Amino acid sequence: MTFSIIASYPLRTYRGSRPDGTVDRMPSVARLYSALLAAAGFGPRATAGESGWGPCETDAQALRWLEDNPPTSVSIPPIHITMSDAIAYRNDGTIGKVAGRKAIRKIGKQDSVVAVGGEFVWSWSQAPPEHVTSALRALCSDVPHLGTADSPVLLDVTQKAPAATHELDPDADIFALDPGHDVEIPTPGRLDELTAAHLIERTGKVGSDKAGTDERSNSRPLPSGSVRTGRYRAIRRRTADVPWPEVLVVPLSRRVADKDRVRVAVAAHRTLIKILDRDSPPILTGDYADDASRPSNRVALQIIDGQAPTAFNNGGRSSLAVMIPSGARPADIVAVRRAVSGLRILHLAGKGGFPIEVCGPVDVIGGDQIWREPESGTIRLWRTDPAAVPDTRGYRGWTFTHAVLLSLGYIWQGTRQIGAVSGTGAERANALVNATNAAGAVVLSAESLADSKVHNYVHKMNRNAVVRPYRAVLALGDLCPPTTLIALGQSRHLGGGLLVPEDYAEGETFPGGFSD
Repeated sequence: MTFSIIASYPLRTYRGSRPDGTVDRMPSVARLYSALLAAAGFGPRATAGESGWGPCETDAQALRWLEDNPPTSVSIPPIHITMSDAIAYRNDGTIGKVAGRKAIRKIGKQDSVVAVGGEFVWSWSQAPPEHVTSALRALCSDVPHLGTADSPVLLDVTQKAPAATHELDPDADIFALDPGHDVEIPTPGRLDELTAAHLIERTGKVGSDKAGTDERSNSRPLPSGSVRTGRYRAIRRRTADVPWPEVLVVPLSRRVADKDRVRVAVAAHRTLIKILDRDSPPILTGDYADDASRPSNRVALQIIDGQAPTAFNNGGRSSLAVMIPSGARPADIVAVRRAVSGLRILHLAGKGGFPIEVCGPVDVIGGDQIWREPESGTIRLWRTDPAAVPDTRGYRGWTFTHAVLLSLGYIWQGTRQIGAVSGTGAERANALVNATNAAGAVVLSAESLADSKVHNYVHKMNRNAVVRPYRAVLALGDLCPPTTLIALGQSRHLGGGLLVPEDYAEGETFPGGFSD
């Protein structure tokens, strides 16, 4: 019989910090444990001992059971880290000098909060002994907040819980980068460790904590000797039927300008290949044997702007999206993940090159879960950002509209949405255009981009070829869900032709045209 602890946030927000000061995306098992210990040591169940108040013996046994038995699975609701410029001026309880006078200090600005779309659930496949269950049930009702004090919570225990989204992997490989979360887990000895730290905080002579003339908050970091990192791996779901069903999102240290996106993608491509060296798979290098069949898509590297309407938070900075194509061999996927886990810094080649650092952990997100859902009453369109480059020179009577539809056809050729297309040359190209159009894809606007610096839009080109970057606005029809990451055109694998969503109210007239 299963046993679960459920955390409900009445304000639908959670705020906390990790030991390195970054935003905590979800309450860890160690944080849950600390909250239960605080309730046991300071709540109505606490008992007096030689060193002051502390957990009763029953509660101590329940806490030690948690040390020996981490949750076997967790359920993580939809979460979104929001950034806000609002500041709450609140006292932090210390005194400082302001304009020569003593004044109460204010809490520092907190500009990030996690919006929570449901309940966090920690589950155990085997229920604990009855006395442990009873103790945990009582302690849960005495926990006021999980996270900072402005994250009020309601904790409860149950034997019925929603389906788990992640399960504990005791043999997790930190280089595998399978979808999941690394969280802190208490280990045996945590109760004694935190109790000892609490006694140190309380030690001192009477009057030694009197107000000073210039104080600083002196809360010490929690000890971490009895804490380990555990990997809760996402429970496998059906692979999304999209061209790139898995995306490794790498946070970058700075915003990447439009003109540098191809350069940054190329720098990342070279770095990944350098990390793997001879183990680099063809889906990454694009170098296939002469007799090998070439897939429609390979690993694509795109830069997602910090202001784009993503379903994940990137802190206003740009992110590198490493897009894994559908049909990739498992061994090749593992190799690409291993290379991405080794990314530290990107060095841009050429004049004016500058380094860009990786500034956080890599997220593994479904390729159909990158963008925010369109709001009710709106219609989602897509705009090329940056410009795309046609895959071919075109044929008699062709326009940029044909070029856009052909590029989409190349991406989806052989799938259930478009199917296989026979023929060669103009016959095959026109068949792909017609099949893409039949799937509901429509080009609403397309125009050439007057820019002689074509290297900003494509990495390699034939010296005799004419490169004509274009911008387009289109609808994707039945090709994919409205939250899917897609790039089109000749440079779709290296920073060009990314499709960014734009939503318009139903009945609104499409403005058309482009503005620089």
